Amino acid sequence: MKTSHSIVWPLVIVASAGLAILAMLGGIGSPVRPVVAFWFLLLCPGMAFMWLFKLEDWYSELALALALSLALDVIVSETMVLARIWSPTWALAVLAVISTVGAVSQMRAAFGRHRGVPQTP
Repeated sequence: MKTSHSIVWPLVIVASAGLAILAMLGGIGSPVRPVVAFWFLLLCPGMAFMWLFKLEDWYSELALALALSLALDVIVSETMVLARIWSPTWALAVLAVISTVGAVSQMRAAFGRHRGVPQTP
């Protein structure tokens, strides 16, 4: 995978996380906020960690990203409910942080590979 392709998804993920937080905190209403939230929650948390799997085909990557995103969404939500601290805003913030950490890690790995820095498995 080329470095230029390696940084596209991380940039989309970080931008989507920022836009989702902005839409939530900025009080942006329908139809923008639901669309932004749906896009972010459905794809971005899982896609942030797809680089770990090193899949070759985009449809397998997309299917796994959807499944992983939904799993992370449920894990964060269920943990907050069981801890009796449920808040949609905080759940979105936690998922945005998780996604951003994954995206930044993906960019670091891409640039490390580009510079010839040895990668640890």
